[in-house]
Amino acid sequence: MEKRYKQTGYYYAKYYSVECPKCHKEATVSHDGSYWGWKNAELKCLHCMHKENRADLLLYEVTVRRNCPDCGKQISAEINNLKNPPKEMNVTCPDCSFSAKYTTNISSYRLVNKLNGMKGDPLFNYPLWLQGEVKRNLFWAYNREHLEEIRSYVDAELRERQSLYLMTMVARLPQFIKEAKNRDDILKKIDILLKR
Repeated sequence: MEKRYKQTGYYYAKYYSVECPKCHKEATVSHDGSYWGWKNAELKCLHCMHKENRADLLLYEVTVRRNCPDCGKQISAEINNLKNPPKEMNVTCPDCSFSAKYTTNISSYRLVNKLNGMKGDPLFNYPLWLQGEVKRNLFWAYNREHLEEIRSYVDAELRERQSLYLMTMVARLPQFIKEAKNRDDILKKIDILLKR
């Protein structure tokens, strides 16, 4: 009997298995599923009990750029990595030492983790726990359910598509995963990842 794959239509980005930034073991990034809920996303590690909120990654930069009212030369000041940006700040002219309080320009940014060629989760950008190389291609899954779904797809001899209208997980898979010649290597990698 042929092994069949039937698409489940399940949404796999409800949570992400990632590498904990503290203990380097498996941690979970979760969110409430809504677009705005992503700002309340949370990382939890059950190994070292480390927790992070996505809101903690939001930092501010304040700048002041003006011409000195005393000597006319340009004065500027900039402070980065602030959690609570001041609306005003004292700035001293480097040429004439005139000092005054000015309204700041405030801009926000998020800290971004560097991954060195690895795949990260879309909320914290920590390396996904379930990833590795297969024939010089990066192979990854968001979580164990996602990995099991990929296994079902790769292992199947007959693949049935359920939806003609929606962009499904299978439609987004890289070509090397869909190729029959890579089946054994991908299934071996999945077994290794599931034992992590």
